Amino acid sequence: MDRTDSRAARRYLALWFPFLPIDRLRIARPDLWAAQGDAPAVVVENVRGAMRLATLDADALAAGLTAGMTLADARAREPELRVFEADPHGDQDWLERLCDGCARYTPNAALDSGHGLMLDISGCGHLWDGEAELAQAATDRLERHGMRVRHAIAASPEAAHALARFPAAPAPDEDAAVRRLPVEA
Repeated sequence: MDRTDSRAARRYLALWFPFLPIDRLRIARPDLWAAQGDAPAVVVENVRGAMRLATLDADALAAGLTAGMTLADARAREPELRVFEADPHGDQDWLERLCDGCARYTPNAALDSGHGLMLDISGCGHLWDGEAELAQAATDRLERHGMRVRHAIAASPEAAHALARFPAAPAPDEDAAVRRLPVEA
């Protein structure tokens, strides 16, 4: 078997949690979450002496807030903003728990940078009646537990990673989808 054949046989499922810190707080600390009302929510971190937005919920994004913005600027736009301090260790522990839960889909699940998981699903699709069904089962389960997740399947972990984070326009095949990704992907 030549190198192209062995690479084509590999399949990867990337799971990306764009709101992981927010989702973790909402699920793990419902008391803290509910106590702050229904306003947009952000997670902040100290960057060179300034409190900056690190993660925003969908409402904060819709209000025009962006990651990297100072907390003072964000509060000027949204006075009722719910603010939570970043907890990278808590987020990492949560992501590791999610990774452990993915053992039901493949024995080869690993953390992927930027709040993601990478599952090597090579040879696992038939257990779920296909790769798409496996991906759907994984995302459905995570969403039932309150996580918002985006996913992509590709022949390489890099392509799956990029496609999950930067969805391309519909394409006839994986190669075309990868070619349509923006440069930053």
